[in-house]
Amino acid sequence: GGTRIVSLTDETQLADLTLGRRPILAMAASPDGARLAVGDGEGHVMVVGTEAWRIVHDSKVSARGPVWALSFVGNETLVVGGIDDSAAIIPVKGHGEPVLGLALRPFLRDPATTDNGERQFRRKCSVCHTLTGDGARRAGPTLASIFGRRAGTIAGYNYSPTLAAGDIVWSAETLDQLFDAGPDHFVPGSFMPMQRITAPQDRVDLIRYLQDHTVE
Repeated sequence: GGTRIVSLTDETQLADLTLGRRPILAMAASPDGARLAVGDGEGHVMVVGTEAWRIVHDSKVSARGPVWALSFVGNETLVVGGIDDSAAIIPVKGHGEPVLGLALRPFLRDPATTDNGERQFRRKCSVCHTLTGDGARRAGPTLASIFGRRAGTIAGYNYSPTLAAGDIVWSAETLDQLFDAGPDHFVPGSFMPMQRITAPQDRVDLIRYLQDHTVE
């Protein structure tokens, strides 16, 4: 949640721009070096002037969810990304109303309306994976017919060399091991982001949900 400017020469702190919004997920510097944009987990973009290290603009960009990605286009425009399926282009000085997170995504449903297995899938898996054969525009391959399938074999998906060359076959046991250890330990070099499910019952419920919803 902190944004601090520190000198690389003597490690003195030049400024503390912390606004207490957690966590900080994205940063970008303008091409001319005059501005620094900071995106946080609560959907705000803070723009800092680098000459005096002062906040010059601060706006709520996402109505729901975090700002995960930021990039300057020139010195006066920002591209911002969050939980939507598309990014938005906004002026550096901010936007009057949020432009991201306006639609209620499936993984943001009220937990009381879903069982634990579905909650685990929607929170941990649904951003990157579908349960059907249509995996277009997702970071990860489809989970359809995953049980009994050798890992790294979906045509057209760019797997890590480690996974593509391995001999893992997905089953209740191997999926349990994957989420218990975390992908980076279970398959070193995996492109899958670090994602552990530490509670055994949560893993059991997720795997049962996948067994019920991934058979074509």
